[in-house]
Amino acid sequence: MTNGSENSLRLRQILPNKFRELTRRTRKESDIYSDITECNFTYSNQDSLSAELAELYSYSEEQDLHDAQGSWEQFQRNYITEGGGTWVGLSEEERVGHVGQLLAWLQDSDVVYRSLASQCLLFLCQGNYTEVGTTEECIALARRNAFLLYRCGVWQPLVKLTDNQAKEYRADNRQAEHVEDSVVIRVTLSILYTMLMHIGTPPEEETHEDRRKEGSGDQKRSQEKEDRGRFLEEISNQVGEYQNLGTFMLHLVFLYEKGLSILPIKKILLIFWKYLLFTLGGFEDIERIKQEQRVAHGIGEWIEPKNRPPATWLELQPQFPDRVNHVDDEVEQLMGMDDDDDDAGSTSTLDGHASRRLPWRPKSRQQDIDAYLSACRQKFLGYELEGDSASVVGLPSSVQEGFRILQENLYVSLGDVALEHHEKMLNTAKRNRKKLFFHPPAEKLYQAMLPVMEDACITLLKVLLASATNQPINKGKANGTLNILCDVLPEDQTQIDQQRLQKDIARHKEIITKAVSASLLLLLKHFRLNHVYQYEYVSMSMFYANCIPLVLKFLNQDMTAYVTAGNSIHNLDFPRCVFEQIDESKAPNLNPAPMTFMPESDDGEPVEASPLAEVCWRNMFSTINMLRLIQKLTKWRPPRIMILHVFKSAPILKKTMKVSHDLVHYYVLKLFKLQAKYLGKNWRKVNMRVISCIYQKVRHRLLDDWLHGNDLDSRQWEQPNEEQQLKSNLDMYHALWYRHILTDATLPDVPCMIDDEESCLDIELLLQDETIEIPKDFDRTYRQWLKREVYDKEYDWDVFLKDFEDDPSSLGSGDPTSTTPTSEISTSKNADRPMLDGRAGTT
Repeated sequence: MTNGSENSLRLRQILPNKFRELTRRTRKESDIYSDITECNFTYSNQDSLSAELAELYSYSEEQDLHDAQGSWEQFQRNYITEGGGTWVGLSEEERVGHVGQLLAWLQDSDVVYRSLASQCLLFLCQGNYTEVGTTEECIALARRNAFLLYRCGVWQPLVKLTDNQAKEYRADNRQAEHVEDSVVIRVTLSILYTMLMHIGTPPEEETHEDRRKEGSGDQKRSQEKEDRGRFLEEISNQVGEYQNLGTFMLHLVFLYEKGLSILPIKKILLIFWKYLLFTLGGFEDIERIKQEQRVAHGIGEWIEPKNRPPATWLELQPQFPDRVNHVDDEVEQLMGMDDDDDDAGSTSTLDGHASRRLPWRPKSRQQDIDAYLSACRQKFLGYELEGDSASVVGLPSSVQEGFRILQENLYVSLGDVALEHHEKMLNTAKRNRKKLFFHPPAEKLYQAMLPVMEDACITLLKVLLASATNQPINKGKANGTLNILCDVLPEDQTQIDQQRLQKDIARHKEIITKAVSASLLLLLKHFRLNHVYQYEYVSMSMFYANCIPLVLKFLNQDMTAYVTAGNSIHNLDFPRCVFEQIDESKAPNLNPAPMTFMPESDDGEPVEASPLAEVCWRNMFSTINMLRLIQKLTKWRPPRIMILHVFKSAPILKKTMKVSHDLVHYYVLKLFKLQAKYLGKNWRKVNMRVISCIYQKVRHRLLDDWLHGNDLDSRQWEQPNEEQQLKSNLDMYHALWYRHILTDATLPDVPCMIDDEESCLDIELLLQDETIEIPKDFDRTYRQWLKREVYDKEYDWDVFLKDFEDDPSSLGSGDPTSTTPTSEISTSKNADRPMLDGRAGTT
């Protein structure tokens, strides 16, 4: 008895400890992906203004800064005598006069004057850093100079000069292998980008002290707002031979892709990205316009939290808080757990997670409701009602309750409105057809890019392939990729530290990747807002250009090392480099301290680690953009989801989840949710934690069987037909509205619909000033006439309509089998013309 009592006491002491240890271990294993540890990163449209300006210049362009400064000092000594010989000491009128002189030189035929003027204008855009003391003052002065240059009319001559330089390079087939070869066009593009950044970026909030120093701050901001509006309107309209600034930059990208390597591709892509961002709008503008258009078209707003997963479970609201707390207290008392435990503050599997819900409303589609009703009617009533999506008579109360819930969560998108309008216009007479679009700037850009849309997607993805993947420098031409390092490699590499050069090359690639990924994402989102078929056309062009394998190749690397890469040397970034003396012998900050990240355990799974202290903003931005691109291309498209499965994306995406940021996890989980049904039972067994995270972090649609798809094998043959049907719909959409733009494309014929109103109007115009005599016996013989001359005859209506348009008076003449039949019924003016007026039959 004594031994039994001791063993019982010992078991009572051991079991709670063992259970507590097992619970903690299970908690750590199950919450590897669900408890997101935030990085020091905020996703937005762009980085700070100073960071975006610094990325314009590579570290190899240091000599350009000295050349611009030397040209300005020469101009300052010879021409600026007022205000103590400094730019900041001049009045506004005196500054305008000197800018006018530089503008005259910029349009001079002498290349020396043009070069001097462009260098001086670049120095003004850089903020006259020799006359200020801090980087903040430099950026503020650069902003005022940019607005001044625009008011003086410098923008259009600069664009024309850039176009002329590109044409000259193309005529001479001039190539470049080093950064020194493209100085001339690089200077003009730098001016364009700097003016675009300063004028297009809205001002930050100014303090009361800043407004007092400036004086008349409200008037100044009002003037800048007016100038910004005129500037954005100007770059959206005709620019020389091109429809807007974006198509001009695309033209330069095409020239670069065809072998004109002297063009600085990084600056061109940055200008193209900023053009899209400032003229079309950012992510907040897209959401605002979408809500406004939803209200305007009568489908109501769909207000919900930001499209991101909750960072912590504290943001989720419990459905049954009283019951959850009561059960948790009982469990903790039973197992001997109290609040004084070391891990009491951490989240465990007993904290009621299963009773918490996501902050987003679930969605249902009309197709889901129709399929649900059809299945229930067939099961309970044994018949189906085609076209009826509202009757629930005779169905059980549980089915009616489910139908009510589906109706309450029905989501009608602007794309559904656009598709309904498109089908309606196909069955409408030509004169009554009205075009529908929701975002006028995007519609204008789509019309400008439509003839070269496919080429633009292919070329941008080519550049992305060269920048986002580790391609050898000497194999750029051998494997078909582009050599994007011509505007970063110096001619004499022996004079530069090799470690600094390698960082400059890596930074150059990262900036290009950031610009291209952001541009493609903006195109998709804005065209999706404007019209769903425009979005589908761009996404199909990207899909056929192998965008999905490219993104997977980008993600198939050490993403933690990529987002924490320290390839920026802050002392060499502009404008900081012109204010600090750099000791090259000390190699400033070339080896930043490594950042912490999620390591791997012995079984290859990530384990908990401390949060990332700092990340590279542009690399994290590019990573999220890449995930969003691939998610948009594959959403609701089973053939493209199968491409994800074919290229074995599951292990690649699982490695990407080591990046400790909630948005990265969110979009990776959405991609897992898309292809979960194709991955098989064994994969689901091994990756139950990923599936749990999908349930916990991603929005779910009602009746969405995303985990266990039914009849997948029987639907394989439908997938190619789905893409073919989509292409046919896109061709019909372009034929309906853009036939005048796609003159060289082979488009289908749009159905010709003539409504009653149009027919009556044409007949009235034809028969005016004519007297129709009806025979006396027409009321007895008109049925025989209809059968003999109308119903039993075959007509070529195309020839009939063509002859009628050419000569309305010839109606009724000719061969009855080719145009219109003759009739025994005579009229007072033409005995061979049949009776066409519909009123005759009712006489």
